[in-house]
Amino acid sequence: MSVVEMTTFTVAEENTRAMLAARPAMVEAFRADRRGFLSARLVRVAENTWLDFVEWSDDAAWDESKAKGANLPAIGTFFATIDTLVGAERGVRYDDAQETPAVERRVRTVAYGPEPSQVGELYLPEGQGPFPVVVVVHGGYWTAMWDRRQITDVVDDFLGRGYAVWNIEYRRIGEPGGGWPGTFLDIAAAVDAVDGMDPALDPSRVVIVGHSAGGHLTTWAAHRGALPAEAPGANPKVTPLGIVSLAGALDLKTGDATGFGTVLADPDAEPPKDAPEAARPEAWPLVAAQVGDGIVTLLVGAHYAENPERYSWTSPLELANPGVPVLAVHGTADEAVPADWSHRYAEKTNAAGGSARYVEVEGATHFDVVQPTHPVWPTVTAWVDETFTKNQ
Repeated sequence: MSVVEMTTFTVAEENTRAMLAARPAMVEAFRADRRGFLSARLVRVAENTWLDFVEWSDDAAWDESKAKGANLPAIGTFFATIDTLVGAERGVRYDDAQETPAVERRVRTVAYGPEPSQVGELYLPEGQGPFPVVVVVHGGYWTAMWDRRQITDVVDDFLGRGYAVWNIEYRRIGEPGGGWPGTFLDIAAAVDAVDGMDPALDPSRVVIVGHSAGGHLTTWAAHRGALPAEAPGANPKVTPLGIVSLAGALDLKTGDATGFGTVLADPDAEPPKDAPEAARPEAWPLVAAQVGDGIVTLLVGAHYAENPERYSWTSPLELANPGVPVLAVHGTADEAVPADWSHRYAEKTNAAGGSARYVEVEGATHFDVVQPTHPVWPTVTAWVDETFTKNQ
């Protein structure tokens, strides 16, 4: 079994030639010095963004290589040309013929825009398609501290059910372009990118699933068709058949009034139970310095009292009926996002003539509802299955 390391990084335009010139010597240094190094392939995914596929014989070989760092001049010269390391993660595992996996993962990273965070992983199941598509949107207070890697268990589960999965990244608070209006523009662009991304996808059969801040963005995306032309994300190219909000932050107006997210001002604060580690802890001080009396202001660019119109464009509870079915799941033991926000959204949507099902999970925490091993998960997958079945 071999392991593929996927590293995304940016290189300033003036350093691109030097990076490419240093590449062959770096690869040879890896070949001579790194146990288990098999091959490397560099792919340009945007103007200044690169994706490096490095194949190792086993997990331990990758770990040993990371521990060595830039221990040789040729490796250090290459690394010195890199502007920003976006992230490194384990990608596809290629199994030997005698170890046939239950689900073969066909995955590639796709850029839907020129910025480093305007990317996602497209996973295709076995077969030719066209496949229904589950778009997955991660959370993390809309900030750059957390990324799409925290939700790969959900990706694997939907992939195993025969769906194509588009696990998206987007610009977040704490990085250039994040917040208003970039975060909303990116979610809109990422969803619309399903149309034309791959012939194996059926853009007429899309369900969006999001957790926490991603639950907010998922639900907002369902309302895009009702937005005025001047609002970010208006005039959608792809309209979902339905959306699933898992512990979604669906009431920005109340979030602004109550200082939602001020916990981020203290890097030493106790995180919610089972919270993943920050993928980019270096972004925390920048966010902490800006968060002030709440994170919602950084997302929307204003307090509600200063610009209520923006909240009418971005807060699901203000928008109400999205015109597509909604499943809102929330745990009663959620310490990060009040369950009442999901409950009131569902009530308001139904009162407005929409179709929203609210599932309250007794004793579930903020992260329980996004675990495929949790007892509530079959409710989520059954709802998604039914939504696709009704729209074959």
